Amino acid sequence: MSEKHHIEKISNYNDKISIYNLVYKKFNFKWWVRIIIPPLIPTLASFVLLFYQKDSWILLTFPIMVLFSVVSINYMIRRVEVVIRTYYSYALNDNNKYNYDSFLEIQKQELINLLGNTLTKKDNLLFLIDKLSAQQNKYSHGLSVQTVVIIISIITGSFLSKFLDYSSNMQDFYVGSRILISILLLIGFTLIIVDFFLIKGFVKQYIKNKNRLVRTLTNIYLDKYAE
Repeated sequence: MSEKHHIEKISNYNDKISIYNLVYKKFNFKWWVRIIIPPLIPTLASFVLLFYQKDSWILLTFPIMVLFSVVSINYMIRRVEVVIRTYYSYALNDNNKYNYDSFLEIQKQELINLLGNTLTKKDNLLFLIDKLSAQQNKYSHGLSVQTVVIIISIITGSFLSKFLDYSSNMQDFYVGSRILISILLLIGFTLIIVDFFLIKGFVKQYIKNKNRLVRTLTNIYLDKYAE
């Protein structure tokens, strides 16, 4: 098997060591029902009450929704602990509980199992880390900048000629241009803010998930060979 095929095969392990596959996929159907249904009931009730214009009753559904959501989250946390105790007891901490480090330990051990003894030798690990690091995704604001440029170009191209057609004099043109420039600046600023505070977070989490393989390989190397 060629080096390229080896790397592609190992790259596929990235999804196999996701917390979803390692932990949440082991939830049974009844657990998911008990997690999803409770907060869903007041949510559906609020839509029904909205349809019948029972505004005062809608307000009552919100604290119930919050309460049921907290109950569901606590239940899910307990189910996660059950899964870890059943399948990954080695990842529990000194207090016999799990935390964030427990998930890292599970991912590390499961990847070691997938790679086998040969690929977890020092030189092989360094080779994999080097090759896979070159494929890592990184976040860039280029998309939002390009979006701003495209939208501004479209608006400017569409409306600037109209301003020229309908402006009776240069004064009208200057007034219209100032309004257009203000709108363009507002749109550009809004897109950049949305990108910085909202989109960036989602994209970074997506990229972090995509790059978990390299991080886990690095953790294996540090545990086995770092002095």
